[in-house]
Amino acid sequence: MKRLTFVLVAALVFMACSAQGAAPTAAPTPVATASPSPLAAPTSTETAAPTPTATQKPTATPAPSACDPAKLAARITLWEGAAGSRIAHVELTNASSQTCTIRAMDKPQLVDGKGSVLINGQTPSSTAVVTVAPGGVLKTLVRDSNYCGPNPTPPVSVAFVQSGDGRIVATPFSPTDATVPPCNGAGSGASIDMHPWAP
Repeated sequence: MKRLTFVLVAALVFMACSAQGAAPTAAPTPVATASPSPLAAPTSTETAAPTPTATQKPTATPAPSACDPAKLAARITLWEGAAGSRIAHVELTNASSQTCTIRAMDKPQLVDGKGSVLINGQTPSSTAVVTVAPGGVLKTLVRDSNYCGPNPTPPVSVAFVQSGDGRIVATPFSPTDATVPPCNGAGSGASIDMHPWAP
């Protein structure tokens, strides 16, 4: 009995001491928690459509107009002889400041110093044109044959009748030039023709 009482007393003392010696439990320190940062407003990643720019259409260059006969200067640079014919080498210069066009073929004439027509050519059927720049030079050959008329008044030259635009008389080879083709028979008729104008 005494032993049991001792055990109970000892147990009670132990429990009382344990209760007194235990340190009070500290309240847990609150831990700061990061509050979620507000989400940034989404930025638009779309790029604005480019504004269409008006593209200029190339301006069409107007076609050159017909040359003014008064601004064209022709001259005979040489006469050649052929069997029964004479051939004039002629140069034509555009003396204007504008690019212009002339018919590739004109109606040629052999003329004398008085302006009389010694041999009259045919009006060409071709309507082709040649463009000539300012200061540009075109060339042709004019062949005439069988002149059986009276002696011409010098200087003899070549003229070009341009489809209703006038007539260009070439400067003669010399002031006293009286070149005409020989007469091969009055019954066959005279003739004159030209090559097309070309650079």
